[in-house]
Amino acid sequence: MLAFSSYADAHLHIACITEMSIDDSLHVLNGAPYCAVSCAHEKDEFIEQERRVAKINNAMTDAADSALRVQHGETAHGAENDAQLRAVVHDAENGTYDSRLKTGAQIFCAFGMHPQLPLVENAGFMESLLKEKRIVAIGEAGFDLFKQYRDDIARQETAWRISCELAGAYSVPLIVHCRKALDRMFADAKLLAHIPAVIFHSFTGSVQDAVSLLRHGVNAYFSFGNPLIFGDKSAISCVQKLPIDRLLLETDAPYQTVRGEDETKLSGIARVYAVAFAIRCGNAATERVAVEALTGRLAEFDERAAATERIDAIEHMAATERVAAIERATEFAEHIFANFKRAYTVP
Repeated sequence: MLAFSSYADAHLHIACITEMSIDDSLHVLNGAPYCAVSCAHEKDEFIEQERRVAKINNAMTDAADSALRVQHGETAHGAENDAQLRAVVHDAENGTYDSRLKTGAQIFCAFGMHPQLPLVENAGFMESLLKEKRIVAIGEAGFDLFKQYRDDIARQETAWRISCELAGAYSVPLIVHCRKALDRMFADAKLLAHIPAVIFHSFTGSVQDAVSLLRHGVNAYFSFGNPLIFGDKSAISCVQKLPIDRLLLETDAPYQTVRGEDETKLSGIARVYAVAFAIRCGNAATERVAVEALTGRLAEFDERAAATERIDAIEHMAATERVAAIERATEFAEHIFANFKRAYTVP
């Protein structure tokens, strides 16, 4: 990859993604440092989530160990049969391996009582996960006042109160699902201010709403995903104008699919990065660098982003301008990676 050497996916559902898709995505990401938080909302779903996360994290640790062996002049066994290991070994041999992979676990678990299905009877199970340090965050939690869910408002309220209280008591971040209910976030701003970090998954508010939450003392982070690709004006405006240290990116995999896809894949985070960077840093030439850097395959990106004038822009960029654009892309990715670590308080 030309520029972005790390990915941080603030929100997905690993237990709901097809396992073959997970393996394929990790190979597509080609051994780059990758962090994510996965949410589950039922007991069985959490158990499956935990199993899959352990499997992926162990694979990443194996890749890191292989790189260390290569860096010490030893042989990395098994790399010939594993695409991810081959990529890591190649980077190690060429001095480009990123040592952040040595941190081991890169996907972290969360559990919550989702407002679309507020199973308040799982509150005890959630607290046991907190006591056993099996989750790094509570979520999703919040309100969904779309027509098909608003009749369950009493359980939503109960689940929300429990979630906020436990997040404060155990000093863990809270991942918020909020649809047509932003007024309730402001009403509970004092409560949220006692929580270490509040991550607004697929934030639907305005720039003014986000800034106001921060001014109310909420340590808020705002996460955006495929709605950027769909052209959502509010999401685009937030990515353009909010302080960069408050931005997170996500896939919500396997949900929020792009037209023509059966599911959103883990590797979809590359596409989100490309679009978010183009929006934030925004000119046609920069967009082409982002797409090339993040996907490595210009032809596979949405045809609208590969319009003739944009291709011409990247092809005719002066070398110094191209280098500067790549540096900006790298800096952008590093900001998002650091924001993720800070919001979720993970190593």
